[in-house]
Amino acid sequence: MPPTRTRLLSVALALTAFSHAATAQSSSPAARGPASDAAGLDAEPLHLERVVVSTAPYARTLGEVAQPVSLLDGRRLALRQSTSLGEMLSAEPGVSSTYFGPGASRPVVRGLGGDRLKVLENHIGTIDASTTSPDHAVSLDPLLFDRVEIVRGPAALLYGGNAVGGVVNVITDRIPERVPDALVTGRVIPRTESANREASGGLALDGGLGDHLAWHLDGFMRDTRDIKIPGYAESARARAAGHHDHDHDDHDHDHDHADADEEEEAYGRVPNTAIESDGGSVGLAWISDELKIGAAWSGFNSFYGVPGHAHSHGDGGHDHGHGHDHGHDDHGHDDHDHDHGDDDADHAHGDDVKIDLVQRRFDLQAEINREFGLLRGARFKLGVADYRHQELADGQVDTVFKNRGHDARLELLHNPIAGATGAVGGQLSRSHFEAIGDEAFVPPSRTTNHAAFIYEELPVGPATLQLGGRFESQKISVRDGTGRSRRDDLVSLSAGGLWRLGEDWSLGLSLARSERGPGVQERYANGPHIGTRAYEIGDANLGIETSTALDLTLRRRTGRVTGALTGFINRFDGYVFEAPTGQVAIAHGDHFHFEDLSHPDADSGLTVYRFAQTDARFLGLEAELAIHLYESTQSRLDLHLATDAVRGKNLQAGGSDLPRITPRRHKVGLDWARGPFALGTELQYVDAQHRTAPNELPTDSYALLSVYGSYQLSLGPTTWELFARGTNLTNEEARVHTSFLKEILPLPGRSLSLGLRMSF
Repeated sequence: MPPTRTRLLSVALALTAFSHAATAQSSSPAARGPASDAAGLDAEPLHLERVVVSTAPYARTLGEVAQPVSLLDGRRLALRQSTSLGEMLSAEPGVSSTYFGPGASRPVVRGLGGDRLKVLENHIGTIDASTTSPDHAVSLDPLLFDRVEIVRGPAALLYGGNAVGGVVNVITDRIPERVPDALVTGRVIPRTESANREASGGLALDGGLGDHLAWHLDGFMRDTRDIKIPGYAESARARAAGHHDHDHDDHDHDHDHADADEEEEAYGRVPNTAIESDGGSVGLAWISDELKIGAAWSGFNSFYGVPGHAHSHGDGGHDHGHGHDHGHDDHGHDDHDHDHGDDDADHAHGDDVKIDLVQRRFDLQAEINREFGLLRGARFKLGVADYRHQELADGQVDTVFKNRGHDARLELLHNPIAGATGAVGGQLSRSHFEAIGDEAFVPPSRTTNHAAFIYEELPVGPATLQLGGRFESQKISVRDGTGRSRRDDLVSLSAGGLWRLGEDWSLGLSLARSERGPGVQERYANGPHIGTRAYEIGDANLGIETSTALDLTLRRRTGRVTGALTGFINRFDGYVFEAPTGQVAIAHGDHFHFEDLSHPDADSGLTVYRFAQTDARFLGLEAELAIHLYESTQSRLDLHLATDAVRGKNLQAGGSDLPRITPRRHKVGLDWARGPFALGTELQYVDAQHRTAPNELPTDSYALLSVYGSYQLSLGPTTWELFARGTNLTNEEARVHTSFLKEILPLPGRSLSLGLRMSF
């Protein structure tokens, strides 16, 4: 283990020993804090009334939300642990991932990702560069998440046009919500996995100082090696064809690359997929019945490999469209120490491409629970972040990406007016983005968003109507001396309702019209994007992208059989995508020349794409069913069934399929629990995907078999919970169709993960 990891682990163990000694002085149930919660980790079947989500101005249970919402917490969250947010959520209904290796994997919801899917940390944007390219990681590590909420479908009303595909909201407890009764409470989470030889650990401590002051401290480290796979890294189809699949938006680029020999010959392991990451946070809050105010500082560092030598022959393509509310001025960062030693072959391949990522972030939250005339409360949230990552080739810095920005939102909650309750609010975000070096395909820019929104709920008999609107102004200023700028005024509207059909059933309907302004990359890109093997040309004249989405959800909340069935359609006018020009960009020294595809050196060039607009449609369904076979005060046995499907069409290209659309997926699982024991198994079958865009290679079907279990033991004030999970037990080759590297990067093979959660 690198020295920095050893030091961090030693500090964690020392803090654990101190905190355990402190809590030993008090063993009352009230003093145990998180330990008392651990005893109930998914100990009962999911009831919609029990789970509260916070993706609306008012907290609501899953059964009170018109839109399809998923929640991952407790034992399910612990068992789904992964190295990235995308892979952690990829088994949820309607959710897949970009899977650009273990170090960089962003969620894709209903076929939409990139800048059409909003990833939040405690309701505030992550303020990183993960939407600019699939090899850029989300600046969050799953190890210390409290819960994850997924809104499937448009959420532009609360979070802007960049949430037209949905929202993934990661909830952490960095800013305390309550004052613990004990001097110190907390949890320790060590974890290991066999497929990547992972050694990771996390520590979170919470405490109180007097009646109103609460503090929080956490830290984590993660060290993995190259992932094990069942066979060759390159697919049989690509080996037979003698080329890689380079799919870029609606086309794949198929090229021979003499420098790809390592990936073509890789067997049993995928080179350059190791990760070293660490981070931590400290938070403080003052809490009373009427006022909460708190702040937190956090840091995140990650050093990870980009498989497939992405910057010399990586797979092309972005998620469908890439608006980026980024811009950046040059700004310094705190130094950080990553001991990137080459003590293992997994960490050293001569011309590997690696990313060294650093983010420093400050968060402020305030909440007033007091009536002021029509108002009954207010909430304010602010996130300020300084982000930078360096892309290294042959150990030398190739390109530096920087993003410095802030995101602030204010919500004013009001008392009933003519029977309607709700909130009005505003949001302000600004980011300064800059790319310096060989991959500086986007000019430096500043993007500013101002928004005002309203959300109302009105009970009408057995139904609750949910209405809202948002006005947003987005301005992009290019900071290269040209004076270029563009402003978009955007309007989003939503209407929905929840009808209670007796005691057990409900019907949810949601209709949303959302507008998104194309971002700096879509409008002003002009240069080589080596990570996606493309030469991108923006169009400053792109218009507003408009989507109209309809969701219909039928739920059963209680009884022997519970679940939900959702159908959806999302129609886009002015859908932004990258259209191939029929040319390649060939490097000549420091310059590129555009040539026809018939040019003798075309295979060594970058395919040229120009951002354009079309009309598109996404149509699909999602279904979840839980059959409670047996339930008593001591034990339970549940059968779970799920399926999801989505199809994306380019309506102006003869109805051709859009690229990298998630294939149909089906899942069956069995859960058993008795006392402190819990066991389960799950089989996920993913159909072959033959509905592909022109020149896009298909992917084969596969089945992933998993088993998992947990055991919980309470010893005085401390609760121990052991988790174990075996994945891909049949060691099947599985390739993610939504991945840009699907032809050279399969999912890991058979693996066993072990984890412990000690709560005190």
